[in-house]
Amino acid sequence: MALVRVQHFAVSLDGFGTGEGQSKDAHFGHAGEQLHEWMFGTRWWHEGGGQPGGTGGIDDAFLRRHDDGIGAEIMGAGKFGHP
Repeated sequence: MALVRVQHFAVSLDGFGTGEGQSKDAHFGHAGEQLHEWMFGTRWWHEGGGQPGGTGGIDDAFLRRHDDGIGAEIMGAGKFGHP
């Protein structure tokens, strides 16, 4: 039997993974990238974009484990195009 885990899924304090009004141009709805802003300043994010800088600390350490043991990525319908 295969093991499945959910990892790095951003959820707001009120329990939502996206905002209202999700569309082709607003992938995360009205909230935009607010759930992900914490990671944009990390070294991991900067290195992924080929840029110098970024902060270390617990957020960076958490993100460095992002791909450990991942065999497949399952995303919603909007990953490669909006229905």
